[in-house]
Amino acid sequence: MKRYLVYDVGGTSVKYSVMDEHANVLESSSSPTPPQGEGQIFRFIIDTTTKYKNKWELNGVALSVPGAVDVKSGYVHYAGQVTDFIGRSIKEELADIGLPIELENDANCATLAEKWKGNAQECNSFICVTIGTGIGGGIFLDGKLRRGKKGMAGEVGLMIMNSTESLDTLVETSTFSRLGSTWNLLNRVFLKTGEELTGEELFDHYHKKDNCVQGEVEAFFDAIAIGTANLIHTLAPEKVLYGGGISEQSGFTNHINERLKKIRPEIVEMTEIDVCKFKNLAGQIGALYHFHNC
Repeated sequence: MKRYLVYDVGGTSVKYSVMDEHANVLESSSSPTPPQGEGQIFRFIIDTTTKYKNKWELNGVALSVPGAVDVKSGYVHYAGQVTDFIGRSIKEELADIGLPIELENDANCATLAEKWKGNAQECNSFICVTIGTGIGGGIFLDGKLRRGKKGMAGEVGLMIMNSTESLDTLVETSTFSRLGSTWNLLNRVFLKTGEELTGEELFDHYHKKDNCVQGEVEAFFDAIAIGTANLIHTLAPEKVLYGGGISEQSGFTNHINERLKKIRPEIVEMTEIDVCKFKNLAGQIGALYHFHNC
């Protein structure tokens, strides 16, 4: 049996597991993401891998990382909150590990996980939209994951949703991420009410018809539906899958479908709206699948 150490690197935490070739978890753990600025993330990965090499016979290392990635060279053009990755080749930085290393963008990994073992196994074309601090996306068309120039394909969170602001401020004010991400929704509620709510608390208020949050949540669902309609009209996928904790809310897909029908009924006849099968393990499963197919 072959074994792999698989990492899912995020802005807040690094999750990692020893998996067999079928993505069965043999051991797992997580740690806070090291502070950025001095390259500590590379030392953390090297030290952690060395520890597991001494315990398990490993055949390789697979990573899910934020941002735009050149999967062949390992060079990272953009990496969100994990700024130490930017402008560096992760494969070169981790070469001392002495094992084969492969990496892929985190939203692309979630997409590959759904294709391999999730809710898109039968799809030839689908889109995965991950909703969290921002909005990420993975595009799988005509049997292939689409990465685009510099790995930037799928950065759907940068989609401009309206043009009411000055052009030079649209990315800061009017993108899919600004209008449709969980973090921005919670932040808008905080600015309005002064309450720091969790996602679960927010939707508890929403289901209780709390006027202070009702309008913000409705606007959030509107933004998700509008962004989704744009993606469907552009790429005509068989499915759009949503990931992220908020997609687990009861009736999530119903909220989106109701709005899509109002925008254009033909949309829901062409494309199925669904949620991702995998939650916290999505990045790791997809990273391992990418490793297998390099």
